[in-house]
Amino acid sequence: MNISTRHLKAFLALAERKSFTRAADAVHLSQPAFSMLIQSLEESVGLRLFDRGPRHVELTAEGEAFAQAAERLLGDFEGLLAQMKDLVALQKGRVAVAALPSLSASLLPPVIARFRQRHPGVELALHDVTSDDCLDLVRRGRCDIALTAIAQSDELDIEPVLADSFYVVCPRRHPLAARKRIRRQDLLEYGFIQQDRASSVRQQIDAVMFPARLKTVMEVSNMNTAVGLVGAEVGIAIVPAVALFLFRQRHLARIPLADPAFTRSIALVRLKGRRDTTAVAAFVALLKEGLQQGS
Repeated sequence: MNISTRHLKAFLALAERKSFTRAADAVHLSQPAFSMLIQSLEESVGLRLFDRGPRHVELTAEGEAFAQAAERLLGDFEGLLAQMKDLVALQKGRVAVAALPSLSASLLPPVIARFRQRHPGVELALHDVTSDDCLDLVRRGRCDIALTAIAQSDELDIEPVLADSFYVVCPRRHPLAARKRIRRQDLLEYGFIQQDRASSVRQQIDAVMFPARLKTVMEVSNMNTAVGLVGAEVGIAIVPAVALFLFRQRHLARIPLADPAFTRSIALVRLKGRRDTTAVAAFVALLKEGLQQGS
């Protein structure tokens, strides 16, 4: 007995449409080729599966039983093919991630290490860029996902995954260093090392402080530069919790900001309507697992 999925698909098309002409069109075969396929199926099973009438065809009792088995077999086979495709994707797939530099340096390295260990054949690309650039890379299809600070978007799917609070970082002999929490109005008399205006951190600070403005001593693009300047007592800084690891020197104090507005949502961002590939889904699962363990 030599029965293929081609036979089964032709059989089910005829069972559903009850017409050789319509069924042949559905499976993209000429009617003579389709008729031969059904005939060879019946010869292979040794049973008459259809009663042929002048206007339409009907399943025989044996055909009814065969239809149930055919649907089950095709479903199992297509499920198996999907599983095999998933396995291939986890051996040769690609994942492109955009993330804020602070997240790229703190949360992502252990996730990336575990992913590479589990799926060494998958190519993994990381773009550590500003929030605007993260979103642009997703919009243009250059990255599958982004991990960044964003509240809402009409063209992107936003999945909040982490609440990130803000801290004041200052030398231990600074007047604010002894505080347990710092209020918004306490910030106005001191000079700050601020990130440039393209930074999501700077944008949030400016929005929270509006209409007041912090005294900016210097603007920098790199958080490591802020570490050095704060350490040298050029100014103090407001830093998100995910970047605090950079400021863990003994001579620096880290004090939480009391105002709830100094909290941002870190979200997993995808292009709206785009489904994750198997490789991307595996990376996202590891990422969420890592975030849960760190919370």
